[in-house]
Amino acid sequence: MHPDVEELRPKLKEILYDCAVEIRATKAALYLYDGPASRFELVTEYGFKVPIRQSADVKDPIIDRCGRGRTPFFVNGLAVEPRFSEILYESQTERLLAAPVYMRGSLVGVVDMRDKAGKLPFEQGDTQKAQRIADRIAELFGSKNVFGLRYIALSEADGGAEITTSLSDGMATQQSRAVIADMKNLPQVMPRPQAPPPAAPAAPVAEKPKPPEPPQKPRANVGHLASLVLEARNAAMRIIVPSAPESLTENELAAVRELLKSTLLIPGAVAALFSAFGHAGGVQEVAARGQLGDDGVHFLQSKLNVWLTKRGEAGGHVRTNMQAPLAGSAPITVAQLQKVFTAPVNVPSMRGLYVTVAFEGNPDRGAHEMLAANLNQIQLALEHALEHGKIATLRTRVAEKLLEPDFTHYPELRRHTDSVVTRVDQFARFLALPAQDAENARILAIVHDVGMRLLDYPRLYRKPNMQPDEIHLLREHVYVGAAVVEPLLGNEIARGVLCHHERVDGRGYPNELHGDEIPLLARIVQICDAWSAMTDPDTYQPVESTDNALAIITRGAGSQFDAELASRFVAMMKT
Repeated sequence: MHPDVEELRPKLKEILYDCAVEIRATKAALYLYDGPASRFELVTEYGFKVPIRQSADVKDPIIDRCGRGRTPFFVNGLAVEPRFSEILYESQTERLLAAPVYMRGSLVGVVDMRDKAGKLPFEQGDTQKAQRIADRIAELFGSKNVFGLRYIALSEADGGAEITTSLSDGMATQQSRAVIADMKNLPQVMPRPQAPPPAAPAAPVAEKPKPPEPPQKPRANVGHLASLVLEARNAAMRIIVPSAPESLTENELAAVRELLKSTLLIPGAVAALFSAFGHAGGVQEVAARGQLGDDGVHFLQSKLNVWLTKRGEAGGHVRTNMQAPLAGSAPITVAQLQKVFTAPVNVPSMRGLYVTVAFEGNPDRGAHEMLAANLNQIQLALEHALEHGKIATLRTRVAEKLLEPDFTHYPELRRHTDSVVTRVDQFARFLALPAQDAENARILAIVHDVGMRLLDYPRLYRKPNMQPDEIHLLREHVYVGAAVVEPLLGNEIARGVLCHHERVDGRGYPNELHGDEIPLLARIVQICDAWSAMTDPDTYQPVESTDNALAIITRGAGSQFDAELASRFVAMMKT
């Protein structure tokens, strides 16, 4: 075992106990790599009631999985993955969560956790906590220079100064960027070895003429390459750790509110609560047949807390949102809340969701069946809403990368795009567009000018007094943008890109479409695009005041712009 590890054993034990505090793992062990022995040795553990293995080689299933996957993983059950069955059986455990400890791309340790308290299964949210614990161990080793991996050095090959940065810094500070950008040669991973001591002076000899030096090859643009590598490292650091557990948003809560109302259609049901602990600061939606007072809400909350306590689960703070009662219904008293039922809402990767329903009498079998069906509907609605949210996030990321792919940046185009996106979001809310249309309008606003960056962008974008051939070239950006966008974002967004310079009077480009032949989203983005071009201080044309820009849009209603949309846009900007 590395000699420094023995000194750190108490601190490592302390970090390992975080597995019990944060993940509720009843047992855990830390294995660290022993180079001379080519195996991972047990350093510290807690909770195991039987002797556990003192070492593991690289062929061990847990070590092998951590080495190949590089991220935490869990196994819930002896029969889930057969290759882990023997390890679980020998240690008299049923569930496993393992997290690799990586330093400088090398696996130096594994945190092996077993059996969550309350016989609960490990879940995706636990992997992020496990990664943080593994990172603390790596940070401890880095601070003590264990394994000799404390620093990364970047050296100049021609005798320049050596630049050293701590591994935990991630080489992400502006100071690091500035220093590395000034380097004259490519960054090297290892520090330059020290020169040997000078030899004793020799007897003078006649100097021979030196042969002519070959011409030097042009050096790479190290500043650009170093910046690219640093940016890539920072981006990759966000990938190592699994993403944060999902949390409910307003979109999911809106779906739940509608289904809570349908719960009240079950015979005998008088009130329903949906509780989400740890989501959006704690949320509780309440629906009732009549007006439900604070005493009724507190009564239902107390019933929920008792139910949670019996299950060994914790509640938390919630803010209550009371839906309007059904019209013409009498107020509901606590005495009417005769039977209260609570059930967990099981949604993958989420915890802390519960539905509580109160009846004014004993519900019959039919009511119980309807209650179970309603719970299933709530779970399905949440799953669908969450999947839609993931897809929407992915589409936005794709759109952002189409605008600025790889590590290239287009500052002027980026500023203009952000301005258009902000205005489109505002206009979509003002028009009360359906959620899907508002999302598509936003995606279109992000990518409406992506074709610009492929058409001599550095020279022509925002250039004043362009020649006719240059104007003709830039007009091709709608074709280029549509062709780039369509394979990744689909036909609807691509049509919007193609048509956002059409005019309702048929005098636009590229296809001289009229009126409703132009997609609605393209007409919306067209107005916001024109507004940004007129009012943006960075524009190539004189900046218009707000009043002048609104007057131009008003004059263009029915010719350049959709008349109804232009009128609504002006009304929005005046409010």
